[in-house]
Amino acid sequence: MTRKFFLAVLFLFAVISSTFAQNEALEARNRKLEQRAAEIEKMLPEMPRCVGVPIGNREVWDAFAGSSAFRNVIRDAESIAATPVPELPESLYMDYYETGNRERYQAVRGRKYSRLPKLVLGECLENKGRFIVPLEETIRSICADPSWVLPAHDAGAGIYKGTAVYPDLASTDTSVELGFAAVWLGDKLSPEIRQLILENIERRTFAPYEACVKEGKTNGMWWVTTTNNWNSVCHAGTVGAALALIDSPARRAWYIASAEHFMGDFFKGFTPDGYCSEGMGYWNYGFGNFVDLAEMVFQATDGGVDFFTMPLVKNCALFGPRMEVAPNQFAAFADCQITAKPSPILVAFLSRRLGLGLTEYEKVIPGPGSLKSTGVYVFPNSATTTPAASTASPILGELRTEFADAGILICRPKPDAAGQLALVCKGGHNAEHHNHNDVGSFTIMYDGKMPLLDPGGEVYTARTFSDKRYDSRLLSSFGHPVPVVNGRLQKTGRSAEGKVLKKEFTDEWDRIRYDIAPAYQLAELKTLTRQFVLWRPGPSVTVTDIVELTASGTFETALVTYESWEKAEKDNDDGNIELRIAMDQGALRVDVYAVSESGKNLPLEFSAVELDEDSMSKKKPTRFGFMIAQPVTEVRIYITISPVGGLP
Repeated sequence: MTRKFFLAVLFLFAVISSTFAQNEALEARNRKLEQRAAEIEKMLPEMPRCVGVPIGNREVWDAFAGSSAFRNVIRDAESIAATPVPELPESLYMDYYETGNRERYQAVRGRKYSRLPKLVLGECLENKGRFIVPLEETIRSICADPSWVLPAHDAGAGIYKGTAVYPDLASTDTSVELGFAAVWLGDKLSPEIRQLILENIERRTFAPYEACVKEGKTNGMWWVTTTNNWNSVCHAGTVGAALALIDSPARRAWYIASAEHFMGDFFKGFTPDGYCSEGMGYWNYGFGNFVDLAEMVFQATDGGVDFFTMPLVKNCALFGPRMEVAPNQFAAFADCQITAKPSPILVAFLSRRLGLGLTEYEKVIPGPGSLKSTGVYVFPNSATTTPAASTASPILGELRTEFADAGILICRPKPDAAGQLALVCKGGHNAEHHNHNDVGSFTIMYDGKMPLLDPGGEVYTARTFSDKRYDSRLLSSFGHPVPVVNGRLQKTGRSAEGKVLKKEFTDEWDRIRYDIAPAYQLAELKTLTRQFVLWRPGPSVTVTDIVELTASGTFETALVTYESWEKAEKDNDDGNIELRIAMDQGALRVDVYAVSESGKNLPLEFSAVELDEDSMSKKKPTRFGFMIAQPVTEVRIYITISPVGGLP
């Protein structure tokens, strides 16, 4: 009894101490934000505003109306005005909780909410009032929706049922779009609609955000301090709406100070050299929204607050263009489609704003999109007032790019080489944002295609972000070109990593060797290294796995493709396997063979499995398995990849 009482007292003391420390930290942060907000308030105008110009500035809007970039806007607005606002019944919202399907609700919601920017832009261009009625009907319908939050982000449908209030990616985006509509159209909108916009954003976005930051009432707002794309996206929507709608300069200044503080957390999600583990699509989305936020704040303060000077911005800005493996080709690590590429409009802005010298990108002319993106990129901004690059940066002509902090290496061919074979490989770890268990994964590019690759992400369902995430064969290591050891796939976690052991670079070849054994966390696995060599004169890529077990076990390596293929018929009995991966202008030859410690060839068993998960790429990839046909303790498996003229 005495011991239990003592332990209970200790536990209570620990809870009280922890609560006291949290309260102290919260109070210290609030004081810091108040002090910073007082400085920022002096930079703000008396009245709220947002980037872009109101409809009354006819010189600007009439010029847009005559430009080719805006030629389809009126047509789109007319089409929308002629159709009813899509309905979002409760049954459609609840479909996610019953089936786990995200797409059915989100598709209809997308059609409904995308009406808003198209009708606003149509009215701003034409200025005849004929799009106001369907626009106000759309706004009323949006404001009548029980939830602006996506079902996948609404735990237990609490927001929909009215038992919880917190914003997410979708609702903060809705807030900023409505805010821009109110500012750009001004008194073109009825007082009733303007008030409806203010009341809804105050209740759904501003009030819960302030309660979270000032009072520590996080509820569902974990994103305020997260290190992934949610941080920048939700802050861009929240702060953008605040700058457009909040009358008090002091309150607007507080929102800027708060976002400035929490962007420090956002950049913790990048490695120091700027690598974005979330993948290319989420770099466009997450870092792109940081750029939106930074530009809105810069313009609101007349340049007094410049987020673009934050320490990692330039390195992160270069992630997109530096990830180019071959012309217009990018590896699909993490959750993205294999076609994912950096946004040309985003890179063009960054190149001008930060002086990156990406001259080809700087030729891109932005066009209309969402109201926020139109306001940030189409109107004069801090990038357009920066001189264009006079000379091109050599960064895109390099033979290789290494993100050493992330264990990523991109090896390119010489520009004038006859065989344009390229390689990108990764170490990394299995606790990355939008993580796949893919330590040691790689992609081969040739002839403008990716014949062997990391297959990208799956279509999101309720499973994707649950504790069953790696039941997916696309997200687990089974669906990646990496080994299987003793039947064991890679583990998840920060300790499951690939460490670079050695790297050597010349004009003729690049070589890198990883220790990938920690990704498997097997007691019997003594050694597992993976070496990549790109030989430019050949050209060829060789992947070598060296494994050593403390007791006899099984070992398999794998490749993944979306292309058609053939397995060559072999007359000899050496166990080697030869594949041909077909492409438009020819094929890749893949030779796989295994050698024992004594130098004897070991027979391989071949398997080809179509991965039946719904890939983001809308196709089914094929996984090739190459398993040693007998138990082994030490073995080397060699995969050699080289171009050939065509299929036999």
